[in-house]
Amino acid sequence: MSGHVVGLGEVGPLGELLGEGGQAKVYRAPAAALPDVPGPLVYKQYKAGHAPPHGLAAVVARRLRMDEPTRRRLDRTAAWPVRAVEEAGQVRGVLVPLIPDDYFEDRVKPSGARARTLREVQHLFIDPVRAARLGMPAPTAAERVLVCRDLASAVHLLHRNDLVIGDLNPKNAVFRLTDRPCVMLVDCDSIRIKGAAAVVRQLNAPDWEPPERVLSQASDRYKFGLFVLRCLSPGPFASIARDPSRLDAVLPGEGPRLLRDALGPTPERRPTAQEWGRYFDSVLTEAVAARRAAAPATSGGGTSGWRRDPKTRRWVPVT
Repeated sequence: MSGHVVGLGEVGPLGELLGEGGQAKVYRAPAAALPDVPGPLVYKQYKAGHAPPHGLAAVVARRLRMDEPTRRRLDRTAAWPVRAVEEAGQVRGVLVPLIPDDYFEDRVKPSGARARTLREVQHLFIDPVRAARLGMPAPTAAERVLVCRDLASAVHLLHRNDLVIGDLNPKNAVFRLTDRPCVMLVDCDSIRIKGAAAVVRQLNAPDWEPPERVLSQASDRYKFGLFVLRCLSPGPFASIARDPSRLDAVLPGEGPRLLRDALGPTPERRPTAQEWGRYFDSVLTEAVAARRAAAPATSGGGTSGWRRDPKTRRWVPVT
């Protein structure tokens, strides 16, 4: 397979149905292979009337035009559409990398039933005690900060490549806690190139509406602020919280000001994802320095000032 677009016949026989939404079904594509995608692929098949009218090839091409290091970063950050799939000149679907296993949670429900679900970032907003009862992870404060830092890096990567996420919401990003806590963006065919129309109409999820009507990189920055607020203050009403004072006692230094600007009505004042990344780096560095000063001990290396405890597999500050 080569180029931006492949024929439906090149996808080959489809495997099991992995998921279904209002606009598409997702199948394994065991016979499909691409030289620029190191891993298995899935086929997202649009339902009748929901195929994107234009622009999908351009979104695919944006990835293919990136230099190799940037493309590798994108592949770690997002389940990006890697080929548009056409039949008789009409878009039928898109090939996408399979989301890695460590973004899924094998859990036991309160009923005792077992379930395997994507670890969507909406689970970060739940009270940790309730999350544990539901069989979902209850991340530590350190892990939550690292997730926020990683999402900032993902948003910055897309923004500096002239991309607009638009529909950033609690279900189109997933997280992992193994290795280094991080996030992956999914449903990326709704992302658009700055200055171009979206492939799939960009919408606002309930309780994620920005003050302005037109979605842009500025509205992405607003929604990132909502994510920070809700991720770092889990519990009752966190999923609909918009009051930045909720984090006044949690965010040190410039954090409260950054959050107020992010959730303010003036798009130009909202911090960039890069500014947020630098802020979280400083928070991590200062936390590590404080712990070292309080208890000067040694314990190996870490990632951005944090290490994974070999017994609990949880992330804690390096001391």
